[in-house]
Amino acid sequence: MPRSDHGPAWFALVAFVVAGAAPAYAVDGKALYAKCVACHGARGEGVAATGAPAIAGLDAPYLERQLQAFAGGARGAKPGDTFGATMRASATTLLASEADRKGVAAFVAGMPAPLPGTAAATNDNGRNYFNAICGACHGGKGQGNAALGAPRIAGQSVPYLSRQLAAFAGGTRGAQPADRYGAQMRAVTAMLPDAAAARDVIAYAASLRP
Repeated sequence: MPRSDHGPAWFALVAFVVAGAAPAYAVDGKALYAKCVACHGARGEGVAATGAPAIAGLDAPYLERQLQAFAGGARGAKPGDTFGATMRASATTLLASEADRKGVAAFVAGMPAPLPGTAAATNDNGRNYFNAICGACHGGKGQGNAALGAPRIAGQSVPYLSRQLAAFAGGTRGAQPADRYGAQMRAVTAMLPDAAAARDVIAYAASLRP
């Protein structure tokens, strides 16, 4: 059997390089996220003044899919979608390449999820609609389901959730042929009978802690 001249120090170096390979990608994502802080906050907690949602701890494939949707025009390209247009510009200029979008999505996914703040008062109506319509995909506690491509919505801001439901209902979001998940959400949104039901289910989702 051949004799190895490599001592413990060599093996330690190899272990260090191998172990350090994965975090290097996250470091790039961290640097890229500096471009997102002004809107989404330093901890990814969302900023009410900019209308930007909390994104910390969301599933990486979901984040990447949304960034690609903005970059490709499946989101943010409809007239009147001011917030979407802002994100589309960011996805195509600040995060110009697919590698950039993958990197920042991986970093954001590793950030601690923010706890919800003071939410609107909930009621049985919102809970019932959430359990009947939303929980199957987004989870009973709004924690999300990566296998179904459904993001965490627990603790998300009421204005953001309201805006997204309105976008799905009005076709500003989810109407592009390539947006399969968005089309599913459009169909689900149509199951809410009226504006009061939408307000109640949004208030309930915002109050949840995953």
